[in-house]
Amino acid sequence: MNINSIMKKVEELRTISIDDNLGKGLRVIEDNDLLSLPVLEGKKFIGVLSRQYVYELYFKEDGGDKEKFLQRKVEEFMRTKVPSVNNSNMLIDEAAAMFFANNKLRFIPVVNGEEELIGIITKKAILERFKFIYGMDEPRLVIYIYDFKGKLAKITDIIAKAGGNIRNIVQADTEVLGLQEITLRVKANDIQKVIKSLNNHGFEVREFSDN
Repeated sequence: MNINSIMKKVEELRTISIDDNLGKGLRVIEDNDLLSLPVLEGKKFIGVLSRQYVYELYFKEDGGDKEKFLQRKVEEFMRTKVPSVNNSNMLIDEAAAMFFANNKLRFIPVVNGEEELIGIITKKAILERFKFIYGMDEPRLVIYIYDFKGKLAKITDIIAKAGGNIRNIVQADTEVLGLQEITLRVKANDIQKVIKSLNNHGFEVREFSDN
């Protein structure tokens, strides 16, 4: 799945011009409950104005004349070295890797061939998509088994016959006498029916809640 499916288009965004003053930029940020804001020159993406950075700089300069401070140009405070992508067909996991590589990123700008902003990818959108893909909102079942060969196929068959749909499955070696840990995310109208069916076939199941 590519980032185009989760991209917030520029028409939906709040942006600020490089020619605007800091006061206007902060008002847009605060009025819309944002942490940062894309800075544009015309339609071209130039950088990012961060509320936290502005506040830190203001107090670092010992406060001073607030009104004078707010009249300074946005370009004095924006970050320009911001990773961006110019391919809306980039895979979501590739975009996720960019966030992991730079934990300070609030969003990833998406630009066209002329460096014009066409949208952004937010960290929240990435996390929500991964939660959906991996069924993170579904019950988590853990089964410990020996003699792994053939058992996984049996487990999936039991779950299907009990009305369950496996959204995600992970197998890990516990490194204890060949004991294997099977973790499943299962969607079902009656998860207890699924667990009971597994128990009846000799599998001890532990159910965990992420809430």
